Amino acid sequence: MTIIHKNPLTMVGTISRCWLFAYQTPIADARQLLPRQLEPVQHRDSAFWNIVVCQVQNLRPKLFPIPVGITYWHVAYRLYVRFTPQKGETIEGLYFLRSDCNNSIISAAGNVLTDFNFHAASISVSKSYQSTEIEIVSPDGNAYARINATRHPPLSPRSAFDSIKEASHFLKYKPNGISVDSRGRANIVHIDRNERSWKARLVTAEEARWSFLSDRNVNLEICYEVAPISYQWKRARIYAPSVVN
Repeated sequence: MTIIHKNPLTMVGTISRCWLFAYQTPIADARQLLPRQLEPVQHRDSAFWNIVVCQVQNLRPKLFPIPVGITYWHVAYRLYVRFTPQKGETIEGLYFLRSDCNNSIISAAGNVLTDFNFHAASISVSKSYQSTEIEIVSPDGNAYARINATRHPPLSPRSAFDSIKEASHFLKYKPNGISVDSRGRANIVHIDRNERSWKARLVTAEEARWSFLSDRNVNLEICYEVAPISYQWKRARIYAPSVVN
């Protein structure tokens, strides 16, 4: 029995710096990592990972003043998934397998109040006019990426898509965080963001190494940088699955 309702508060904050890396992976590989109530979002014969590296600024419960907010770096490894509830339409979003952050309060509280699997980490981001370097040091989660913002990325020869434009459109994730509790119910955090304010540009990942993905069959599809945007992570809603297993 779940004692603590996960994601019990509506939280607000600003994503002040953000890079997203989308990878394709075989559908069977993704299914092995998911609860049976979730299905991977697929295109042709591929499922997809979404890795975010972002700075969350002034994260706090809604109605709390900005000065009490916490600013930290968050790295998360997610799979694109869909959940079909007992009532209503299918919901698409992201299923978190691992999070790293550089704030001990967020890490400790996050593992009590969410299913995002937080780990303490050292996260450094250095940015120049031409490039950005990201380095993460964490048990079983070391990573390094170098991004060139001045080069338009080519379509990967192994891409599941016919064009960069098609890949970019398909891989813009639906704003829902999805987990599944011990009773098979989905705990879904619906996210409010102003879609008119969502501005992203494709960039070239000249290098990207993630130890969490080192033994997985993945291929980089796209990397993009997102402009600062305000977010509201709503208190989670519980949904019964369409079929009780």
